[in-house]
Amino acid sequence: MVRKVSKRCKSADEFRSSALIQPGTLIYAIRHLRNLTWMDLKDSQDLTDSVFDALSCTVHSLSFIRLPGSKMKNVSTRAVTSMILAQNKNTLSQFKVIHGTNIFEDDSILKAIGERHGCSMQRLTLAICDLEHSGLQEYGPLCTELISLNLEYTSGVTDDVLLPILETCRQLVKLDLTETDCTQATILALSTSLDSTNPQQGRFSSLKRLILNNIDSPFTTNLFLPMADACPDLEELHMNSILADSFQDFSQFIAKTKQLKDLDIGNVFPEFSDSNLSSLVDTLPSLRWLSIANTQITDVSLVYLAENAHNLCDLCILGCDQVTKTGLLDFLDKITNKAGFRRLDITYCRLDDGAVAEIRERAKSMSVDDAVNGAIEVEGDDQFADSLTEDEGEREDGEDDIVGDDEDIEAAVETTEMEEASELVSEENVFDSSDNSEDDDDDLQGGYNSDFAEVLAHEEEEMSDFSDTLSYMGGDDGDDDE
Repeated sequence: MVRKVSKRCKSADEFRSSALIQPGTLIYAIRHLRNLTWMDLKDSQDLTDSVFDALSCTVHSLSFIRLPGSKMKNVSTRAVTSMILAQNKNTLSQFKVIHGTNIFEDDSILKAIGERHGCSMQRLTLAICDLEHSGLQEYGPLCTELISLNLEYTSGVTDDVLLPILETCRQLVKLDLTETDCTQATILALSTSLDSTNPQQGRFSSLKRLILNNIDSPFTTNLFLPMADACPDLEELHMNSILADSFQDFSQFIAKTKQLKDLDIGNVFPEFSDSNLSSLVDTLPSLRWLSIANTQITDVSLVYLAENAHNLCDLCILGCDQVTKTGLLDFLDKITNKAGFRRLDITYCRLDDGAVAEIRERAKSMSVDDAVNGAIEVEGDDQFADSLTEDEGEREDGEDDIVGDDEDIEAAVETTEMEEASELVSEENVFDSSDNSEDDDDDLQGGYNSDFAEVLAHEEEEMSDFSDTLSYMGGDDGDDDE
């Protein structure tokens, strides 16, 4: 069925592959869809050079391409590079790879992106990749129109790589450096140019989302206060596990960034207390997402949050072992944003299974009683299980642990990509299907309905099997593949 649809709907400009589509059928579809501008291969089966050769020969106006790095072990750097170079100059605006372990063995791909699409590239995601020899330092600065750069969990990302990019890419709205090898030199570059010693007010005036989780840069006022002045519109700051001396120093920073809506300071201030929490909430009136994992807060903080954080939607208190079941139930009962609250993480809070179950039940009843759109998610299972002894003897050399960690990281990357869509797409007026948002399916459905009407008129007997697959051009069972 995919073959029939692709042959008859040649005007289609968006395509999302499926794990049910065989490589041969995918290549056939590509060869008939010459007008594609949006190509998502994330859910494909294992790919080969033939898929990219078909794209190079047939498609020349792609603005969006997402590649499944973990399914490209048999794809060469040459094939991907040729596909990028085959696109019309300065048409590619979004290039996304997650788990790109082998395709950045040299600088060919990023050289092609920088030299051929540097003036159009707006979103570059290279997450969980090895960029040691990728040429990012040389060719990243050519992408002067970047608004989003995601390098989380990627090796080969150092200060030397980032500094030239920060000199030229001053339109950034999102920067994600989670678990990279950047240090305080990168933080300094957000406020001070390489040829100056004086911080520049509003240097990154467009930056709204900054993610610095687990980078090797301690929080110091001489670094972060100038950064606050350089990024006056910063709305989201994630700095989980960054070293910091005291919350008193941090309070000077948030006094300059009162517009913050999302804040992650988990594992940053071990002595963070109830008084610090009340000060934080009072300073940040728009707070909607907060992580204060592994701090010393008590039930007093929970009540204060419930009554004073009027926009709170998500709270992570993982490892906060001084809170109690009573305090958490009071929090749910007293929270002022009942209609908007969505998630509570109470993992490792020293609550037994019965307490967690009761808290979940209270959250569930809130969703029903207050007509909340969507159930409130409460995370907190297996808090006293000894995971190290579980399934003992069934793992070999820690292989299962490694696989599990990679899957968790990849899921986290996908989550951030979904969150990015709603915040950035409308503001920057870029292509509507730029991220892995929940709206992708609806957009595809709407774009294809008129073209598929003619096909369905000739295939009425297959209507029931085919109706759910239109937006993906990919089928809901294996039989649709042929």
